[in-house]
Amino acid sequence: MTIDLSNRSVSYTLKYSLKAKYLRLQIKNKGELEVVLPRGYNLSDAVNFIKKKSEWINKHLKKNEIYDNRYLFLGDEIKIEQNYDLFIKRHKLSFLKNVLSFTSPAGATETKEELYENWLKKTAKKSLVERVHNIAEKYHFQVGRISIRSQKTRWGSCSSKGNLSFNYNLLRFGKEIVDYVIIHELCHIKEMNHSEKFWKLVEKFCPDYRRYRKELKGHSI
Repeated sequence: MTIDLSNRSVSYTLKYSLKAKYLRLQIKNKGELEVVLPRGYNLSDAVNFIKKKSEWINKHLKKNEIYDNRYLFLGDEIKIEQNYDLFIKRHKLSFLKNVLSFTSPAGATETKEELYENWLKKTAKKSLVERVHNIAEKYHFQVGRISIRSQKTRWGSCSSKGNLSFNYNLLRFGKEIVDYVIIHELCHIKEMNHSEKFWKLVEKFCPDYRRYRKELKGHSI
């Protein structure tokens, strides 16, 4: 079904629900509008509700049309969906089969790009730290504090005290490159330089490091 809102034709679907207590609106990915109707409501109620919320609908449909970038997670391109719901107060998310889906509250100002970045940072704080500990234990490195940051010029760093720091954007790359950067910084715990001895140590734990290093150099942070 379609309805004219501010000189544009908007498609919508009706979903009847026995559990719903109030009329609800959701904007699905690609600008698909869904109206949830509780018991006792009909098509005319849905149409009136859509017209009443026309300003909100047009505002968020416009957002979906503007943003369409490429998103990556562990080397795979993923799809980002942002839907809107009038009756929630916090963002909800799910990640399934390379689709990262956000359902946002009506008054949300964050774009799906911003939500993706925040999700990447939060995911990195857990998965990257766990991966560092796993590799350190496997190759018998003693590490200090591990932090995840938004460095402008580095993928990772190691302090003289063995504290490690990694850029959350590493999660855009494949697992092999992530592991190479981790191994690179772990080796700095023993060799705080880029000497021949250091690279021999890196090669011991990551024989294909030259390939990963070259691939990483082809990308800016």
